Amino acid sequence: MQRFNSYLLIVALLASSVVAGVLAFARWQVERANRAVELVLNYSDVALLASTEGRSVTEWLRAFSAPVSIALPEGTLTDWGTRLQERWHPVFLLTESRYLQAKAMLALKARVRLNPLGEGHGVSVRSVQGGQFFVVGEPETVVQMGLGLDPDAVQAVRLAGHTVVARLSNQPNLSDLAIRGSLRRANEQGASLVIFSGDQVLGFRERVEATAEAIHTFGMRYGSIEFGKQAGDSALAHRLVDRTVRVHSISASETLTLSPQEIVARLERAVQERNIRVVYLRLEGGSTQGLRQVVRTLSQALVRSGYRIERSGARPFRPLNPPLWQFAVVGTGVGVLIGWVLLQFRRGLGVLPLLLGMGFGALCLHPFGRKLTALASAILFPTLGLVVLPAFMRGSAWRALPIPFGWSLLGALHVVGLLAESPFLIKAGQFLGVKVAHLVPLLLVALFYTAYVAGRWQFWREWLGRPVLWGQVGVALVVLGALGLMLVRTGNEAPGAVSEWELRLRALLEQVMHVRPRTKEFLIGHPALVVAVQVLRLGRTEWLPLAMLLGAIGQVSIVNTFCHLHSPLEVSLMRVLWGMGIGLAVGALAWGVLKWLAKITEPNLP
Repeated sequence: MQRFNSYLLIVALLASSVVAGVLAFARWQVERANRAVELVLNYSDVALLASTEGRSVTEWLRAFSAPVSIALPEGTLTDWGTRLQERWHPVFLLTESRYLQAKAMLALKARVRLNPLGEGHGVSVRSVQGGQFFVVGEPETVVQMGLGLDPDAVQAVRLAGHTVVARLSNQPNLSDLAIRGSLRRANEQGASLVIFSGDQVLGFRERVEATAEAIHTFGMRYGSIEFGKQAGDSALAHRLVDRTVRVHSISASETLTLSPQEIVARLERAVQERNIRVVYLRLEGGSTQGLRQVVRTLSQALVRSGYRIERSGARPFRPLNPPLWQFAVVGTGVGVLIGWVLLQFRRGLGVLPLLLGMGFGALCLHPFGRKLTALASAILFPTLGLVVLPAFMRGSAWRALPIPFGWSLLGALHVVGLLAESPFLIKAGQFLGVKVAHLVPLLLVALFYTAYVAGRWQFWREWLGRPVLWGQVGVALVVLGALGLMLVRTGNEAPGAVSEWELRLRALLEQVMHVRPRTKEFLIGHPALVVAVQVLRLGRTEWLPLAMLLGAIGQVSIVNTFCHLHSPLEVSLMRVLWGMGIGLAVGALAWGVLKWLAKITEPNLP
């Protein structure tokens, strides 16, 4: 049975790795096929620059000539009209084009009547050409209802040959008809991309499905704002996987603190590293010349990275929906490996690898099952690559170092294969359990090497009876604090935890290498692993558990890099390779210094 399980493990892992590679290649092809980027400017910014130069918006856009789209916010009566006051209610005077649109939109969202209100609450809307209608309701509420895109602004943008982007807003109690009518009108005005304004998507909460159906019906695209935290965004993106493009926005206040070079670097990084396809740019207090320079420099930077700003706009990724049997094959390999590992601790369960292989294969037929299996892969592979090292410590330590890196990359390949579907490219789906995948391998590696040094698994019983030394407490607190900081920083949840010197180092690395390796890999994890392997080879095991714990940080980070599924595979691979190269070099230097300081001598090998 032992021989059967060995053959089963080899065959299952070989098959799962090959199929995972096929899935990863299919994802790479999808990513490479979508290189068009859309640059969006705010209409109010354009109008301000045009006015300061004594031009109309149309004239300014024609002179600007860059391939940009113009985002128009949804207007209200307060925005569009001149407010007058009659005896019982306010009156708004609108141009004819705005009047007609306001009448159509308010008829969808409120109660509109043609006869006077009398003493009732409401608002009167008049056209400069004599038309009039009345809206029943609290005036201060009615005047804030969205009326769609300003038809005068739409005409100015389209006359210049540029594309309109709709910034529609949500309001409570919208009907399906109102949602459909709002999107249809925006689409008729030339908007194929909609980026919702405010902190909610259109239709949140109960009408998100109606919003998705309308966007599909009218062939529009949905712009999901990165870091925007709009309520309903995830639900809408899930329903519009084939219509969603990711948006990165620089707010007006942020541009005040950033130089043009920093703005370009940030935008390029968003496109290159996070699958952003719509760049929303605002330049508070800028000039036309400054804006033109930013657009030109950004365009050149994107071209160098293989992207391009296109007037036709961003497009969604083409569908990535592999057949289910491929996921089942990848899951089978993971299940057999888990069974084989468990068999090393309990020899009596000879059929366990086969049973777990079949179980995980079936589990991967379901989306949630694939997420669980990917989490198991992210924990298992880097852990296994480190705990098997003592079996390979013959000769030079540099011969053993490829073992953990190979297992970690194999784990990353299985994660990528299991989650190679369209939702993950646009972050509508995410890797499950990022912090768990960070912490558990570290604890397992530390536990294993503590037992390895002690020579028995029950070491903890003896330790509990020993007195605690202050030095041990200090080291434990430092290690726990460092691990806590690492977990807090995982997932960009605490940007303030990144020090100023590290931000400067990151910027320098991005300029030199184009893709920045992860700091915890090349400064902590990989150098510590080099030292750990060397002390393991020499049998100097006093600090081996701590060194292996730090070394595990780099291996876990390798897998975690590929768990950022909205980052292109090519970028993730470059980041890992740079980290390995620099980290091993730093590790070799650190080991040389440590040997000199501690006067460590190499044994005489036969």
